[in-house]
Amino acid sequence: MEKKIVVTLARQHYTGGLKVGKYLAEALGVNCYDSEMLRLVSDDQAMHDSYVAHDSRIKGTSLFDVATIAYREREEGEFSDPETMMKNIFDYQSDIIRKLADKESCVIVGRCANYILRDREDTVSVFIHAPMEFRKRRASSVHDLSDAELEAHIRSTDERRSDYYHRYTGGEWMDVSSYELSVNAGKYGIRGSADFIREYLGVRFGG
Repeated sequence: MEKKIVVTLARQHYTGGLKVGKYLAEALGVNCYDSEMLRLVSDDQAMHDSYVAHDSRIKGTSLFDVATIAYREREEGEFSDPETMMKNIFDYQSDIIRKLADKESCVIVGRCANYILRDREDTVSVFIHAPMEFRKRRASSVHDLSDAELEAHIRSTDERRSDYYHRYTGGEWMDVSSYELSVNAGKYGIRGSADFIREYLGVRFGG
């Protein structure tokens, strides 16, 4: 990819948003960084014990480089106070996300990345959504639950994501004005959604 482009993906639970991000990153020839990876590099013990350095998803990537620098720069005991720990972790992850965006083209899934990178011209923020029936079908392949239980599980996870977003950004997670592009995975499918976003990037950046 000639131009540096960063795509942030927020997604409703069981829309396949993470897979969309991975397919998109593969098509663009860039790395995809997800919430789990960002949580791992925020774990003090994992970083201290060099566990992250041996994680096949992270080693050799810019995420490992910028997380290592951020870990060395942060103050000792910064995450030890329960009252401020969550805010400190958010700030720490935000710093990593900004450094990743400065360093390379990539896809970043979750962690309020659309808000953190909201003022960057090289960033496209995307929200992946889908009808509940589509999401329940996907969830049923993983969980042996009743229809009502599947829906309750999905809504509960969405609520947690919405609360997290509001707590640290003051905004509404599902507010379309917070995103440049909204994609219905129920209509396009997983690969189709990735293709749609890629085509949009070509129009947006003229490539």
